[in-house]
Amino acid sequence: MDAIDKVLFCLPEYERRALSDFFASGIERKKVSELRLRADMPLSVTYAGRNVSVFCGRELVLGTAALGGVVSRLCEESVHTYGSTIKEGYITLADGLRAGVCGRARSEGGHVLAVREITSVCVRIPHALPRVGDELMGVIYEKRRVHSALIYSPPGVGKTTLVRALAARLGGEGVRRRVAVVDSRGEIYMREMFAHTLCDFLDGYPKGTGMEIATRTLSPELVVCDEIGEGEVEAVLAAQNTGVPLIATAHGESFASLTARSGMKKLCEAGVFRFFIGLCRADGEEKFSFDIKDMRRGLL
Repeated sequence: MDAIDKVLFCLPEYERRALSDFFASGIERKKVSELRLRADMPLSVTYAGRNVSVFCGRELVLGTAALGGVVSRLCEESVHTYGSTIKEGYITLADGLRAGVCGRARSEGGHVLAVREITSVCVRIPHALPRVGDELMGVIYEKRRVHSALIYSPPGVGKTTLVRALAARLGGEGVRRRVAVVDSRGEIYMREMFAHTLCDFLDGYPKGTGMEIATRTLSPELVVCDEIGEGEVEAVLAAQNTGVPLIATAHGESFASLTARSGMKKLCEAGVFRFFIGLCRADGEEKFSFDIKDMRRGLL
């Protein structure tokens, strides 16, 4: 059962059948990036960069109660177990599958205490594309040395897919580095890609704490972390003082907009990353294009 089938299994019977027919109609599953469910509004599938909301000639609309049932099944009938992450806006499922959630929150002092009713669920579909990072291997792995790199792009382009592939390559056959992966939201790990690698996963750890534990206790030869932000800057600087290279990702439209943020500018000025790698990809395509800035030599 792949990630899409796992989600379909959680839907009510009519919607499950309609979507099953859609996926059986010649759709390339590797081009499906998300399934989005909304209470009393149309369900949609993002396919090859397009949002599809009509299936078998009609829209599929889940009521509030039906959506609540889907969430319960996604949480294996134990929603309260996921309460701490739901209030942070997501549910982490097995094998790299994550659902973003939003709804009616109970807040106090600017902090979300609980989400009383979920009104939207966005399930992002992970893809195992082990060769997608091939073009970068000659950049970040040179003369048996791993270089630190920050990969940036707007949301949804494929940063997690790429960093997953790089971690598996660097920890796998031919390189065999000890790789500590700080997988805060459980999005990077996929068994089929990491079963035969030398990767250790810190699953669910806050990024800063995970990086500190990894460098202090795991003796890694490389640390990998997805989506660092301003809150992780000091942890990144501390980790780099150990001399362990870091491959990380961040949101950013361009190098200029990325380094306009105070934290990222600080990392750049400190020389934490040898390479800044801008990422783009055509809708629905596997192949990436890269804008690579070598901080020692200028653009490649």
